[in-house]
Amino acid sequence: MTGSNPHPVGPLVLAEPHGSALVLRLNRPEAGNAISGDVARALGEQLRACAADPGLRTLIITGAGPRFFCTGGDVKAYAQLADAAELDRVFNLMRDVCDAIEALPCPVIAALNGFTIGGGAELALACDLRIAETAVQIGFPQARLGIIPGWDGIERLVRLVGRAAAAKLLYAGTRVGAAEARELRLVDEVVADGKALGRALELAATFAEGAPLSLGATKAAIREADSDLSKAERRHNSRTALGRLWFTEDHKEAERAFAEKRAPRFHGR
Repeated sequence: MTGSNPHPVGPLVLAEPHGSALVLRLNRPEAGNAISGDVARALGEQLRACAADPGLRTLIITGAGPRFFCTGGDVKAYAQLADAAELDRVFNLMRDVCDAIEALPCPVIAALNGFTIGGGAELALACDLRIAETAVQIGFPQARLGIIPGWDGIERLVRLVGRAAAAKLLYAGTRVGAAEARELRLVDEVVADGKALGRALELAATFAEGAPLSLGATKAAIREADSDLSKAERRHNSRTALGRLWFTEDHKEAERAFAEKRAPRFHGR
């Protein structure tokens, strides 16, 4: 592998199965879990495998070590970029990663276990839910660096917290703590330090009780709810999804399980 760290001590992204959930752990704690081109490619490979895994019910993304979720792009590596075309080529790797997270047909949780800065915050925005530990600091310092968020994070931030709150976060470029981030709706839950991954796994266990095809269709409908699609298009897609799901084996299994007073056994069919 190449990049700013010529001697990586292990995989740049660790994949840790937990039942029907998978934890992807950014594994560069010595570099603040910063994202180089190699890290972006490793994430892309993992996400392609996730998209092809019918047994995956929840994906969780977190950082290695106790201090950092992700401090953004690898500044040392990106400083070597020669022109706008090369910048786009490299940045498109993470743009595609964020798009793939949104398109993945299962819930994705960001377990924020430390500093979540710049591109790291953009990565978290692409996830469905964000669980932050008490000591977490989140910030978008790009204006102070003479740039703007590069991985399509501005539109995601505006959708999540609203135009005014997004403007304040982006213009000031200062960090907010977990409690303020919760008030801004930038994160969904705040937990004690060291507990974000555990809480994410608890949620994953709850999500696993749902039918996988239903989870995927629900995620798509949620994503479309604040998209550029017209109300008629959104409702057409939602109603079409319901019609498709109604006649699946999983829905029939749920009806049988209800009648037999037992938990359903879903197979994604």
